[in-house]
Amino acid sequence: MKNVLFIAYYFPPLGGSGVQRPLKFVKYLRNFGWNPIVVCPEPGAYPYYDSTLLEELNDLSVDVYRVPAQTPFHLPFVKSKKLAVPEKVASVGRQFSRFFMYPDNKRGWINQAVNASLELAKEQNFDLIFSTAPPFSDHLAATEIKKELGLPLVLDYRDAWVNNHFVDDQFEWQMKIHRKLESSCLSDSDQVIVLDEKMEASLKSEYPGISFNTHVISHGFDPDDFKGTDPPILEYKTSKMNLLYSGLFYENNQPDILLKAFRELILESRIGQDEFHLHFQGGLSGRHKRLIEELGLSSSVTDYGYITHNIAVTNLNRADALWMISNFDPVHKQIKSGKLFEYIGSGKPILGLTHIGAESEVLKAYGAGYVAPPDDLNTVKESIMALFTDWKQDKIKVPDQAYIQQFDRKKLTKELAKVFDTLSYQ
Repeated sequence: MKNVLFIAYYFPPLGGSGVQRPLKFVKYLRNFGWNPIVVCPEPGAYPYYDSTLLEELNDLSVDVYRVPAQTPFHLPFVKSKKLAVPEKVASVGRQFSRFFMYPDNKRGWINQAVNASLELAKEQNFDLIFSTAPPFSDHLAATEIKKELGLPLVLDYRDAWVNNHFVDDQFEWQMKIHRKLESSCLSDSDQVIVLDEKMEASLKSEYPGISFNTHVISHGFDPDDFKGTDPPILEYKTSKMNLLYSGLFYENNQPDILLKAFRELILESRIGQDEFHLHFQGGLSGRHKRLIEELGLSSSVTDYGYITHNIAVTNLNRADALWMISNFDPVHKQIKSGKLFEYIGSGKPILGLTHIGAESEVLKAYGAGYVAPPDDLNTVKESIMALFTDWKQDKIKVPDQAYIQQFDRKKLTKELAKVFDTLSYQ
């Protein structure tokens, strides 16, 4: 079995969507001849820890090397703390880091990751280097390691770097810094993994003068997660359509348009307030709760806060339907939401508030999607009504099971292992 040096900043016990892809690759790689040896930072300040993901990792008996880091999240007075930061403060912090820290505020772990990996290489026989990002500091670290060890390098893009919605507001001089860093990583890579063809095309068009190989491996879901025996905490409301949102809200991705749509539908007597219930797992802010109260929807909403991944998946199975929002600039047509694929894994109908692009195409191919632009209130209302009417008449759309199976994490990891096999120098 060959060894792959696996560089990942987000890794259990950290929770959140960014952990799922690297964890599941690690879980299944050994089934296909590759032993992952993980280098990640010691847990720093982070709002979401998940003990169940750590238990899942520990059951795999994978070698994980946690190194000290010098990021703002690893300062002595915040280290290893669950850090809940008000959104306004977090927004200021993001702006500060985007202005002064390149490629991101995790750059303080690059040197430690490189040094720890080079020390490990004296004891371990690595065959390949794999880095998953964001944060894109992971790619910088992996590129430096490749220069020292001369091994094949695979860069995994869970989101775009330069063509990311999070850098749309940056000055051109800042973008030049990002382009220089990204072009350097791409030039040194042997293979670049992207989520979809739109991300692939965007990356190629951004760097026409650089030769690099790309391969599409989508986000996915782990069927094992849906076999759990943990009881749901979702308070199912009988005789009502139970609509669930799973995950966080941030930037332009907010629940406002859905809440306002339901309010208007009630006022128009198209749907009764006693005919639906909105469930949120991940956490609503104070602003969200005030808006819910102002709209008179408090009795129709349950907020579970942040919950562990195993319970979150159980709740997906419990709900009647799921909804998501992806309200980014329509120019960014690539996949952005990992939750979409866990939604698909549940086989539930999905209300997708998203612009035309890869996500809307996935929902259409899924077969049980109800799609509306995330900034068009009237269209959102009509999509809600289509979903509600189908639910009430017991005529909910049926998903394409063959389409669902292509997003099985084990199958996706097999595809990644095939890429590794083509690159191994030995």
